[in-house]
Amino acid sequence: MKKLVKIKILDWNKEYTQDNFHHNFYVNLMSKKYDFIYSDEPDFVLFGPFGFEHLKYDCVRIFITHENVRTDWNLSDYGIDFDYMEFGDRHLRVPYFYYHLLGRDEEILKSREILEREKFCGIAISNGGYGVMDLVRNEFFDIISRYKKIDSGGRWNNNIGGAVKDKIEWLRGYKFNICFENSSYPGYLTEKLFDSYMAGCIPVYWGDSSICNGGGGGVAYMPEHLMEYSINPKAFINAHDFDSFQDLVDEIIRVDNDRDLYLSMLQEPLWLKPFYPSKYYGEKLFNFLDSIFSQEREQAYRRGMGQFLHVFESKMKYFSKYPSVFKYKKTSMQYALSVLQGISDISHFPRSIMRKLKNKS
Repeated sequence: MKKLVKIKILDWNKEYTQDNFHHNFYVNLMSKKYDFIYSDEPDFVLFGPFGFEHLKYDCVRIFITHENVRTDWNLSDYGIDFDYMEFGDRHLRVPYFYYHLLGRDEEILKSREILEREKFCGIAISNGGYGVMDLVRNEFFDIISRYKKIDSGGRWNNNIGGAVKDKIEWLRGYKFNICFENSSYPGYLTEKLFDSYMAGCIPVYWGDSSICNGGGGGVAYMPEHLMEYSINPKAFINAHDFDSFQDLVDEIIRVDNDRDLYLSMLQEPLWLKPFYPSKYYGEKLFNFLDSIFSQEREQAYRRGMGQFLHVFESKMKYFSKYPSVFKYKKTSMQYALSVLQGISDISHFPRSIMRKLKNKS
């Protein structure tokens, strides 16, 4: 007989109720071994980064994010995020591309099509980002557009008459693809680089600043024993290797005008060593959650008790009553301030931007 587990799912990007909670990816994954009951008096809460409802439940809290935010260990017993770190049995790193590539590992192991493509470069993103990221994407788009027209097939800066329905199929007609994440952080690697590779493009990538560990440059150093895989630096153009937008564009121009170099990059595999994310992360994820749910509530509790922990959580509960304080609303003044903060050194992207982001954190 399966063990009964009382849970609730909160602060997600969609609402989970008694009727649909079994559709949740993690509940579905663990239902092989556990019989989950959706409860208003849960022993375990699964919660995301989209609210503060989880603070109402003094039970075991499991934070899960697909966004570039950190687990708050004062409020969470366990965390599943992007961080390269070791923290007892409380933390698991699962990058977003795992969910995107489920069952498609072999597609990434295949070589790209060696084709002569007439179209220069495409980009397909839903938004330009906020604050500094607004400046980053727009500034780079403007500079590279001085060389040749860039086709924008997403909702952001769309110039082809509407958003494309199938990004990978659309990108198959282009030599290059600008695939910038919505933020930069060591280990924050989403689907963008992989979609670009499967479409047969040369990716122009910015985001995960540890991406070349074990194979080349990159901004952030990560200890080798924490790295699960190595991305081939010869398979793409890494924006983090350049001091400015113009230097990055100059490299794209060089590859664009050197047929042999362009074709040689297409022949490079994306993984330096074969890697199977579906199997690797799938097993780790199941084992991690299994170790949590197999315990009773009292045994699984990790975040501790104490005076300052109590004060901290009480403050968070108080401020959570005013959710508008935490929501980012882009006013004219905020936009003007972001421009003033970034305009003086935007041309020195990406390293100066990385320093700015680190100083803000």
